[in-house]
Amino acid sequence: MSLPRFPERQVRVLDLERLNRMAAGTVPALLFGLRLWASVCLALYIAFWLELDSPFWAGTSAAIVCQPQLGAALRKGWFRMIGTLVGAIAIVVLTACFPQDRASFLLGLALWGAACAFVATLVRNFAGYGAALAGYTAAIIASDQLGAIGGVHGDVFMLAVTRASETSIGIVCAGVVLAGTDLGSARRRLATLFADLEARIAAGLTGTFAPTGPEPSTTRSMRRALVQRAIALDPMIDETLGESAQIRYHSSVLERAVEGLFAALAGWRTAANHLVELPSAESRQDAAIILQILPLELRSTNAEPSRWIADPTGLGRLCETTARRLIELPSRTPSLRLLADQTAEALVGMSLAAKGLALLVAAPRSTCPAPPQCHPPARRGLAASSGQCSARIRYGLLRRVVLDRHRLAGRR
Repeated sequence: MSLPRFPERQVRVLDLERLNRMAAGTVPALLFGLRLWASVCLALYIAFWLELDSPFWAGTSAAIVCQPQLGAALRKGWFRMIGTLVGAIAIVVLTACFPQDRASFLLGLALWGAACAFVATLVRNFAGYGAALAGYTAAIIASDQLGAIGGVHGDVFMLAVTRASETSIGIVCAGVVLAGTDLGSARRRLATLFADLEARIAAGLTGTFAPTGPEPSTTRSMRRALVQRAIALDPMIDETLGESAQIRYHSSVLERAVEGLFAALAGWRTAANHLVELPSAESRQDAAIILQILPLELRSTNAEPSRWIADPTGLGRLCETTARRLIELPSRTPSLRLLADQTAEALVGMSLAAKGLALLVAAPRSTCPAPPQCHPPARRGLAASSGQCSARIRYGLLRRVVLDRHRLAGRR
């Protein structure tokens, strides 16, 4: 019985595909290993050339700071340097305060470590790492100072300067090697995540009001998954801040963008839960009214992140215009008013997130049709004028409430 023979061309194609899959996983790891090796070697060479007391600290710092992503490495190195300097200064001050009192010195060192650990639990990401580093840097220098007999001596200043110098050399060497061999991709990856979240929220929100929309149980699981993904944006934003000075200068825009995503999810949740509790006839009627106001650009049931990446500014303005129309909507029932306000809150949050996405993709221009400008006639009634003024005030208040609510929730 003869075995089946595959054509030689097909075998070659299979081998090439296997090699491509292997290369896609091994090449980034090999490049990171080469960068790590170069960083450690450069740090050790400079430390030995300067004849420092403990050059291995420079190599260790370079190895610790190195990360597969450029932004994470630069951000970690920055906070490691700050934590080292703060810890070195703290141990010098403690030694000066208790030069001949060993018990008070150890008590002060313990309190300093506890304070650093407490601050590390309050701040996030690499800022917490820097706070913790300030605590055990002081402890490491104190162990060198106490020595074998456990007495405080006067060499603490030189010990602190040496330790800070060794650590700083390793951080700078790692930063130079990584910045010189990697361009960074955190900004592009964060923009892709933002666009995907906005597209899915827009599709889910419009699908809630559609007659053939998904089941409420399905939308609940979708919102939970989107909330988890929105929470996971925080370390990615921190990494992007490490790569780009422009993004770091406008970091408040990204903070408001994340708050906008949570506001959009909250408004979507309230509207969906309210529709479930209404009678079927009233629910369909109110949903049809809201859906009629939503523009066609936001009604797509398929999440298309490419549209948000291509024109975040235009879609953000479209969300703001639609939110104003929902606020101006005359409500015949409290139920319709609630749906309109919650949908407007979700759209206001999406407009804030679109501004953050526009910052990431650097897209100041808009290709979406401009919102229709309202040119009131010369003779209009006092009621119409006061109604539009009231709607503008309500929109401004709603936007401020959205920001304040989620900023307070983030602090808690």
